[in-house]
Order: sequence, then structure tokens, then C-alpha cells
Amino acid sequence: MAQPPIHITGDPNLDWIIFGVGFVVALYWLRALRLARQGARLFILNAAKSVIVFALCAIAIPLAFHIEPQQSQFWAFFIAFCVFVRWQSKKRSRYVSAATKRAVIARDLKGEEYDSSKHHIDHVWPHARGGSNTSDNLRVIEKKKNLQKGAKRPGLRDMW
Repeated sequence: MAQPPIHITGDPNLDWIIFGVGFVVALYWLRALRLARQGARLFILNAAKSVIVFALCAIAIPLAFHIEPQQSQFWAFFIAFCVFVRWQSKKRSRYVSAATKRAVIARDLKGEEYDSSKHHIDHVWPHARGGSNTSDNLRVIEKKKNLQKGAKRPGLRDMW
């Protein structure tokens, strides 16, 4: 016997709307993750190093201080968390190579002259929020627009 299709809300039209909105949101965050890949890579690396610190502390603390396992796990977690926060607080380089700048200017201005008094090279996904210094995350925009934007996350229109 064939089972009826499963609906989230009971209304197939509303289910398609929810699916469509979810799909657009998923595309936005996948694009954001690509643009912020240097920041995401650094976060994952620091998290992995913190797990190693936790494991080493979980082994070493009970041996060194002869305390209960629950207390040793708490202190191991606390130390790993502090180390993670310390590593995350290190500044990433804002350096953009001259070749990348030239490629972005050529792509966006299409032969027009770059004028530093009118134009800025801007991060689509802000560097302060983990944006990378690669050509797919950089663009040339008007100086005034860039200064108004600040470190805000880009809207859906700005992503593509």
C-alpha cells in the first residue's frame, strides 16, 4: 500500500514556500562560508588544537594533582577553552597582494582608471567577520558606499 506524501504543515503550497525560503537561506550561508573560508579555516584549526590540549590536560592533570576525574575534566576544559580564546584573538593579516588588487580592479572597473580618492577595494564578507583576502571576496566600490557599510554582513543582493 502506497503511503501518502509527507507534509510539514499539511498544506503542500506552504511546504514549497518553506522549502524555497530554506533553500535560499542555505545558499546564502554556503556562499558566506566560501567568502569567509580563511576565518573558518582558522576557527577549525584552533578548535582542533584545543581538543588536543583538552585531551592532554585530561590525561596529565589527574596524574599530576591527584584529583577526582570530574574536577580534572573541568580544569582540562577550562584550560582548553582559555587556549582557544587566546589563539582566536590573534589578528589575521589584512595584506592583499598587488596581483590580487590588479585582478579585482581589472574585473570590476573593466578598463576604467582606478582612483583612490573615489574608489575603495572592499571585502564583500567583512574581514572583521572572517572574510578572506581572495579575489572572489574583494570588489571595487565607491569610497562613500564602503565607509557607510562598515563591517556589516552583506545582504542577499550584495553576495552575487
